[in-house]
Amino acid sequence: MKLWLPFLVVVTAFLAISYIWGFNFFRSPSQVFIQYERAMLDYTAQIRQQQEVGSKAGLNEREIAFLRELAIVELEGDMKSLVFDFQKDWPLMQRHYIQYAHRSGDWFIEGLSGSLYTQDDPEYSSFLELYELQDDPDSYCLIFIPGSSEKNVFTEFSGARVYYLQRTIWGYRIEWSRSLIDLILDVAISSASV
Repeated sequence: MKLWLPFLVVVTAFLAISYIWGFNFFRSPSQVFIQYERAMLDYTAQIRQQQEVGSKAGLNEREIAFLRELAIVELEGDMKSLVFDFQKDWPLMQRHYIQYAHRSGDWFIEGLSGSLYTQDDPEYSSFLELYELQDDPDSYCLIFIPGSSEKNVFTEFSGARVYYLQRTIWGYRIEWSRSLIDLILDVAISSASV
């Protein structure tokens, strides 16, 4: 009887870990991108919430801007499971997305209206040529093509872009700095080498 309880605990823990691992490992690249978009929507919801709280509390614009910056904490938690080399990329991501929080006005609230093409889609190669994008045979790549160009979306979603993904033991992860190298270096996408 005494051996059953530890055995039951070990089996339950193993099943829980296997479930979590399996959930992440079997996500498709498209599902990873959709989770990435959802993380961005959560981030902008936090920015708006901080803005409203600051306004109701009667804070000045500088204090409200500081509150909006705090929304980055929410984004950090979401990105840990989506970005390939998170520890290396997080300082760049933080700088990049805090700039977005400094903008006041309309934020990205409705999600993306665009199309996602994976390497398995027949149109994938023609879109690479059409938008003069480059993929990499060593990475799994997908192309996001926005449906409309809106001013309030994140800069990375305002034009066609290749997202590079790596397969890990935890499933696909986005190579963030490689996918957004043009924005990081502030150059045209065609002149940014990957």
